[in-house]
Amino acid sequence: MANASCFACLGRPLLLSKNGEPAAVKTRKALAIMGYLSRVSGMNAPRETLADLLWSNAERPKAMQSLRQALRQLKTAEQAVGHDVVHASSNDVKLDQSEFSSDLSQVMKLLEQDDAEGYLRAGELWRGEFLTGFEELDPEFTDWLQVERERVRSDIVTATFKHLNDVSTSDGGRKTEAGARFLLKIDPALEAAHRVLIRLYLKLGQRERAEQQLKTCEREMHLHLDAAPDRQTYSLLEARNDAGINNKEFLQPGIGGAVQPPVSNADGIVRLPEIFIVSASLAKSNANDAIYLREEIVSGLSSFRSFELFQSEYFGEANAPQTALVEGYDMGSYLLRFRQDERSGKVVVQFEDRENGQIVFNEIVDLALWDGILPAASHIVSRVNAHAIEKLRNPSNKSVFARWCQADALLWEFTPQSDAKAMRLLDELEKSNRRFSRTYAGKASIIMKQALHFPMNDRTSAHGLSDLLKLAEQAIMLDPWQAVNQRVYGWALILSNMPLEAKRAFQSAGRLSSSDPSNLMSVAEGLAFSGDVVKAREIAERAYDLFSYVPRVFYEYMANISFAEENFEGALQHIEKSAGTSLKGLTTRVAALVCLGRHAEAIQTLRRYEEHRLSLLSASKLGMRDPEDWRRRVNFFQNQQVHASYDKGAELVKRFLFEGELSV
Repeated sequence: MANASCFACLGRPLLLSKNGEPAAVKTRKALAIMGYLSRVSGMNAPRETLADLLWSNAERPKAMQSLRQALRQLKTAEQAVGHDVVHASSNDVKLDQSEFSSDLSQVMKLLEQDDAEGYLRAGELWRGEFLTGFEELDPEFTDWLQVERERVRSDIVTATFKHLNDVSTSDGGRKTEAGARFLLKIDPALEAAHRVLIRLYLKLGQRERAEQQLKTCEREMHLHLDAAPDRQTYSLLEARNDAGINNKEFLQPGIGGAVQPPVSNADGIVRLPEIFIVSASLAKSNANDAIYLREEIVSGLSSFRSFELFQSEYFGEANAPQTALVEGYDMGSYLLRFRQDERSGKVVVQFEDRENGQIVFNEIVDLALWDGILPAASHIVSRVNAHAIEKLRNPSNKSVFARWCQADALLWEFTPQSDAKAMRLLDELEKSNRRFSRTYAGKASIIMKQALHFPMNDRTSAHGLSDLLKLAEQAIMLDPWQAVNQRVYGWALILSNMPLEAKRAFQSAGRLSSSDPSNLMSVAEGLAFSGDVVKAREIAERAYDLFSYVPRVFYEYMANISFAEENFEGALQHIEKSAGTSLKGLTTRVAALVCLGRHAEAIQTLRRYEEHRLSLLSASKLGMRDPEDWRRRVNFFQNQQVHASYDKGAELVKRFLFEGELSV
């Protein structure tokens, strides 16, 4: 087995190849089979058990047929990635324990190492709860999953605390701190883990950090549990109150870190993470590439408009940012250091978190290994952005920009439930700061998704499509230099039948953030819909070069670009690699099959999605939306010939979606 997991089940599940690349699996229930088997005794279960668990509402013959289809999908995916771990007989299905590996099993092995590196690596592997996003596959599976998640969490917490009961400072506290912070990543309100850190900091003589940890404990417990820490937690500090600190302040409501309601920010000032750029020892000779790399990285970070950037040279040596911890700035404060090694010519880029002194990464960039400076710069920019933004997605942070980061993460989940949560956050943002432009872009994005991807669901927002352009224009008027605002404006213009104006908006978005591959992919898709197919392909290929990992959702973007080129075979190949569950993606798949003359296969595809159709319909209590209106709006293509080709698939999906399988 390679070091990479063949099955990643922490967070959104993925089947991985031996080099760590994700494989396309057509349905979530196929992956759910692996998730279930990985947690049962012997990794083995009867076929009937799996059928009853995942197709509990279907008659047994239909459920068994669905199980066979799911197993075939798994086998196809396994052949593509080079794994062969799922074995099915006439009676049962099992995982080959000698070949099967998962990120959860790796986490448990790392915890046994009992060292800082193991805990840090375990934290990287923890991408979320066991089988995230699989909560509503089937009522029976949901009941099992809720219990199993608690068991997974209990196993991990128990395995970690086995090594943390004795607070060790022999390595400067690195191991103990890493272990406790790993637990807090799993459960920010885990009081016992906060106690470990408080005890550690007191043992190291770092009383201020211990007091700050108590405040953090109060804040997290108030937010997640609506509770206060136990008296035993406060007593840790009271017992060592040699600095004259009045610990009663920690017990008073609203003091010592208790979460307060969002504060009105009428002046429109939005605090952002701060990054200090430090350029040390860049070689005086042959440094052009190093300087160019630094400038591209700074430019890329600037284009996100998500950071306060400072050039340290402006402060002078006396006032330059010092290597000291920064406390009290909840947005994040960082140092980004550049240094060129004179002997090798390589550029050292180090990113440091000033809140805890952590070296987030130390990258030695050998430009000879990169296809130009731009991909290398984009790689560094993505790493910086991912770390800083991920920290702000903690719900305990109530600042304006942190709330946006939390809403933005939900917008990428593409479910009605996540959109509803995002809309609540955006409503809160609008009340606290009416001049924060991305609030309106986010709301416009949700309205578009509801109309196209979830046409049968109750609406999350009181706004309708008639307000879409108004919201997008409001975002642009507040901040025309924000790439996401220009992108959303472009999509709103497409839906408003203004392709030329949309094209200009997409072009502006591409210029404003040219090193962000996610932005470029969305721009490329928008240009393809607008009719500029050549430019769309060029930008998409540039985006692919910048990705270190291509999210599956972007294969759907590529499918639409191929469709715009009337490369229907290419569109079909890309959509097969995508997540494959969105209504828009299904329409693209069906349209490509119809245009290839594979009408019978298009019908079979729709019938395979019968279960997905029912899940879309089940949430509707208001009756049907207008089928013809959905058919018109789902077709973004502005080229008349391509539009007509896509409409053939949209018509078929419309009949299936709104009238049911028999009409097809």
